[in-house]
Amino acid sequence: MLQNFSKVNLFNRPTPLEELKNLTKSLRVKNKNCPRIFIKRDELTSLAMGGNKARSLEFILGEAVSLGCNQIIITGAFQSNYCRTAAAACAKLGLSCHVQLENRVPNMGVTYEQNGNVLLYKLLGAKISYFQTGDDEEAADFELTKIAESYKKRGKKPYIIKLAPGNKPIGSLGYVEAAKEILEQCKSMQLELSGIVTASGSASTHSGLIVGLALERVNIPVFGICVRRNAFEQRKRVSQVTELIFQLLEINEKIKFQDIHVNDSWLGDGYGTMSQDVLEAIRLCARTDAILTDPTYSGKSMAGLIGMIRNGKFSSEENILFLHTGGHPNIFAYQEALAD
Repeated sequence: MLQNFSKVNLFNRPTPLEELKNLTKSLRVKNKNCPRIFIKRDELTSLAMGGNKARSLEFILGEAVSLGCNQIIITGAFQSNYCRTAAAACAKLGLSCHVQLENRVPNMGVTYEQNGNVLLYKLLGAKISYFQTGDDEEAADFELTKIAESYKKRGKKPYIIKLAPGNKPIGSLGYVEAAKEILEQCKSMQLELSGIVTASGSASTHSGLIVGLALERVNIPVFGICVRRNAFEQRKRVSQVTELIFQLLEINEKIKFQDIHVNDSWLGDGYGTMSQDVLEAIRLCARTDAILTDPTYSGKSMAGLIGMIRNGKFSSEENILFLHTGGHPNIFAYQEALAD
């Protein structure tokens, strides 16, 4: 199925899948039912500080290149890993990149607006523009169409990467493919998983994993930790994206709504904000297994995993996989909040 889609190669695979022995041991001190914790290290995709978006962009930019496009236009928050990875991929492929930055997390100060991913956009040569509305995906996408028109007038052939739901989810194919990679690694390790925990925002990664596992006829629940919207809205979004992936693959299947697992208990005050639970998770991972996570995505999803363990969601006989989606540059944008 996936061989029918154009694709570029942006990183070496497979990314490591390993056990977090120290984190498991630390949590078991007070939580005897803590499962064995494993990690799929997609923060180690070898493209400008890594992250899950490299998998998505292999298919997205594969389509762009096949269409002869030479100008990529994308939108995201100031500290968007997606935009940073897109800028890096464009540099690697010899394409021009325009990044539109949305003001999703206001009043964060100079460090947030100039350090971390923002610094890397500039270093990677991306053109930057700003969009003040941070909570209107359709408006942000519409602004991209206007930017595209300006590039057409200059002789460019633009390709727009839209983020609002309802668009063709070609990027999700990266995690349809990754599901098979994970299963192959587990087989070689004689590892039977009871669940996978990951961040759930655009729903591209979350939905791709669900579809990929379904196509392999494997019943492993994927627990999405909400990083941008509440559980009700996020479940609807994941359901919509999974349906669109099946349509894209021309497969007559559907994921039952009740089989979509999302949890917003660690969302805090919303996207890009950090609670004490998230801060604790970031520090605990760093100080046990030297795993770096960020306040926006991987730190929140790790806080979700730790919280579910403490709430008795799993047993000591189970094996749970944490999908690390990356986000290292974000750490430097939250310097004051993360410093002791």
